[in-house]
Amino acid sequence: MSRWLLNYTPQGTLIRLLTTNSVNAYITSWVLYLSGGSEDPRLLLPAWISIATTLTFLYHLTHPRLAILKETSLSISVFSIASFISMVSLLLQLHLTRANDPPVPLFEIAKRIWVYLRKGVELVEGVGRVGRVV
Repeated sequence: MSRWLLNYTPQGTLIRLLTTNSVNAYITSWVLYLSGGSEDPRLLLPAWISIATTLTFLYHLTHPRLAILKETSLSISVFSIASFISMVSLLLQLHLTRANDPPVPLFEIAKRIWVYLRKGVELVEGVGRVGRVV
């Protein structure tokens, strides 16, 4: 943001900040909807974890590496990856062992798409079998 203040007028900087915040709010609302967090507060944690993971990934993708020692960088990377894998596995175990979770819209959409794809493949296979001469 300080670079924006140096390169653009205050009005231009304000427009850029409002645009960035609007896009962030829109994407956040969609993530909350697709995870079911807007319907049931029990699903807010997975939604916010996915948002935080995405933002962290994008931050590291767009910003240059910090000037720290290679050993420190490597140990931080290994620890981060191990923590992420353990967090995802624990959340998956927690999700699979719950009996009365509300339906997550993203999973429902994925199930519908899977059913439509299976029906389409069955139709294509059926047309292929009918057209063959034995």
